[in-house]
Amino acid sequence: MRTLLEQQATSDGAREVITVLGLRKDESASRSLAMAEREDTADVAVRNRGGGLTLSPLADWSSDDIWTMLALLADPGNMSFGSPLLPATIHRLSEIYRAGNGGTCGVVMGESGARASCGSRFGCAFCCVAGDRDKSLEAMIEDEQYGHLRPLNDFRNYLLAIQWDMSRRELIGRSLSDAGYTRVQADTYSYLTRVDLLKKLCSIDATERARAEAHSGALATGSIPDTEENRLLCEPQFEFVTPQQLVAIDFFLSMHHYAPHAFPALAVWHDVNVLGRRYPIPKLEPLPKPEIVMHGWYPVGEYDREAPSVGLRSLDAEQWNPYRHPDRPGRYARTTGGEQTVYFEEASQFEVDAEAACLFVTCEYGTAFMLQMQHRDAIESARFWLNEGIVKLPTRMAQRYQDMAKRGQYFARLAQRLNLTPAELDAHLVSNAISDTDHDALLGHDKVQLSLFEEAA
Repeated sequence: MRTLLEQQATSDGAREVITVLGLRKDESASRSLAMAEREDTADVAVRNRGGGLTLSPLADWSSDDIWTMLALLADPGNMSFGSPLLPATIHRLSEIYRAGNGGTCGVVMGESGARASCGSRFGCAFCCVAGDRDKSLEAMIEDEQYGHLRPLNDFRNYLLAIQWDMSRRELIGRSLSDAGYTRVQADTYSYLTRVDLLKKLCSIDATERARAEAHSGALATGSIPDTEENRLLCEPQFEFVTPQQLVAIDFFLSMHHYAPHAFPALAVWHDVNVLGRRYPIPKLEPLPKPEIVMHGWYPVGEYDREAPSVGLRSLDAEQWNPYRHPDRPGRYARTTGGEQTVYFEEASQFEVDAEAACLFVTCEYGTAFMLQMQHRDAIESARFWLNEGIVKLPTRMAQRYQDMAKRGQYFARLAQRLNLTPAELDAHLVSNAISDTDHDALLGHDKVQLSLFEEAA
């Protein structure tokens, strides 16, 4: 978004984009200290560490100031300017904060008689940084009006419970050392875990749509009172996996070495939304943080040591593009590194055509298509999204995605060549990895690959 705004500013002749933030020193002691160190102010823009200009017009506001302003905006008749918010919107905001505070009003009287804000805090429903529990959300879902948000809290708790389960982590490193080795150590979530999370999110979305439909029926038959809140609840209140997001997920999963077939994410969506399967969220006890074992380094060359890999290149597309897309400047494309790939288009950032994605997911991807794709290599769907222009790559970043595709295809073919299951391939990588010492002896300390967990610490 910032890139787009900067491009627009340049075309309009503006000097720079200023990011306006809603940060307040009153939010917490740590927030106040951080803002003081950055010299954030309400009237003078400052540069952040990335070099961009930011302005914090609410820097010196208290919570009481916020609620006072909202109260004024809720009564536009007493203001000399128009309110940017509808009174109904402000009322609903107040009700949400009330529910998040166990039923207590958002602004309460303190011991000294001064008003003080409640303890409700809201943000990303799945944020795992805020603590072991989301107390505001837990309080809200006890209110029948917000009961439909319970799966969000369950999913967040599930993420917290599995975050230190190393059996759910990927062992294969995401980059190469200069010696042609990749790190073998628990890193990002594994393919199966990502698919598991997608199944659960799709199930949450499907359940919410069913709830909204049932609520609409109850309102139509008079089973529930005709109120503004009930009319609002006749529509789904959230959707975590839109067709556009699903295509983006599918593009990346298609390049994974353990993806069993083409269009893996769409198969999950079809499983939930067409076949009607649901994947409930279990309640698990969180695991303690373990020691992150470094298994060593596995030799891969340029992803060509023991098996071939061409990544995003598609010979079929090169042959058919002159017939299917005669207006294109070429049958294929090349990365900035000079590697030939399937045709692709570029944008200022990674982009998915929302309309085309919705059309394909909801209208073209049926059961027959899904069954046909069970016998096609996963990488083919990644090539498809690019060749059809539904997915666009960031400008001059194609080599990065080609490297991802080659890595995934290489290990998929390695497993095929050695006739190994995913679990057996992981064991093979561990048993055939060389130590840090041996790797350092080849080329010195590797500064390219970083440990995800060490960086997070």
